[in-house]
Amino acid sequence: MNQDPFPKPPSAEPLPLKEWLKLTDRAEVGREPFFRGRDSEYKVFRDAVSSLGEGHIGGGTMIFKGAPGAGKTALMAECMEAVRLHSTLDDPWVAVDINPENLESSVEVVKLLIEAVNAESERLSETVSGSGARKLKSILEIGRKMYHDLSERGVGIAGISIGGKTPYDQEPRIYSQRVFQNAAGLLKNFHTVIFVDEAQNTPIKGTTKGVLDCLSNPPDKIPLLAAFFGLSDTEKVLDDCGLSRSPRGRVVALGTLSDEDTAWAIRDIFDAYQFTGPAQKAWVNAFAELSQGWPQHINSVSVAAGQVIFDHGGNINEDLLVQAITLGQKLKEDYYARRLRACSQEPFLYKQLALMEIEIPNGIFSLSRLRELTAPVLKDSTVFDDFLNNALHTGILMEMENPPKYYRIPIPSFGDYLRSLPGE
Repeated sequence: MNQDPFPKPPSAEPLPLKEWLKLTDRAEVGREPFFRGRDSEYKVFRDAVSSLGEGHIGGGTMIFKGAPGAGKTALMAECMEAVRLHSTLDDPWVAVDINPENLESSVEVVKLLIEAVNAESERLSETVSGSGARKLKSILEIGRKMYHDLSERGVGIAGISIGGKTPYDQEPRIYSQRVFQNAAGLLKNFHTVIFVDEAQNTPIKGTTKGVLDCLSNPPDKIPLLAAFFGLSDTEKVLDDCGLSRSPRGRVVALGTLSDEDTAWAIRDIFDAYQFTGPAQKAWVNAFAELSQGWPQHINSVSVAAGQVIFDHGGNINEDLLVQAITLGQKLKEDYYARRLRACSQEPFLYKQLALMEIEIPNGIFSLSRLRELTAPVLKDSTVFDDFLNNALHTGILMEMENPPKYYRIPIPSFGDYLRSLPGE
């Protein structure tokens, strides 16, 4: 049997208990030490990078989308770590984290790629000696000079000029291709995977279209692919930016974890911090149910359990379970309140949607049904479009993967929270 070329990386080391309890957000943790599940989603990434490693270049993009708290950033961190662990002297790989705002500048993107290649060249050269080290140091010198030239000369790199026009006047796709081609001699030595978090914020500009064209179909057969992680409307935003050829099977919607993976994630936390004893199973099952498999909640309810156990001298017993569940429920509702504060309309509108959710088949709203339900408040089509966009970004709604243009409230307990809001 062939060995998996990109297995999931080993689990990260958990933080000390006191430090873990102090963290107020999952983003502060970095790579999550209790990452579980996402096997099918990870397979999409693994197949794409394996294909790149086999020499298939072009059309190399992936899109992972979902509501806030679906675990996109955690999955991205695991994928980046897998790339880093796979890199060797004979087969060097680079994982590059790029902000969506940088995607409107081909020069900025190429600078970030060169910087990452230089860093990996330096790391690998320190692990070997002889001809291998000399080759890497030679590549590193080329990379440093190229990075210096880009920083000094900016958009005028290598005097690029097409038909006597300045870079600002050139067709964005052509200019971006020239910038990437200029760096191809260096970038061809490394397999590069670009990671873009919060990709729904990618600027919709002409220059962005040029950059995304190069990421999807890199010139000079530069071996790279790009993975975009963002909210439910990420695919549409990238399509508006010119990424119109999303590869079949590489657009993934992240939802809840399975019951089994949810329980395992919480059990891992309990075992790591030695929350053991006869009552452990009851605690794990209770918090798995409370989280409803939503990655954001798995973390917050586990923190609630850890806090109660820590406050009571490390004891884990059924008498404290009700107290811990109450705190976990409060943390969930605090999260929903933050999401609701970010909404563009009055809370009663979202309450009405949640009430209607339990009356319609499968709790799924068609686009026309949403327009009809909100028409008394959102009389203008532009206002409705802004409302829908905001509802997707705040996690009130999530677009269905199939069929498209259908929407649902992604977390069942979020619907419960909205229905419990005061007022008519």
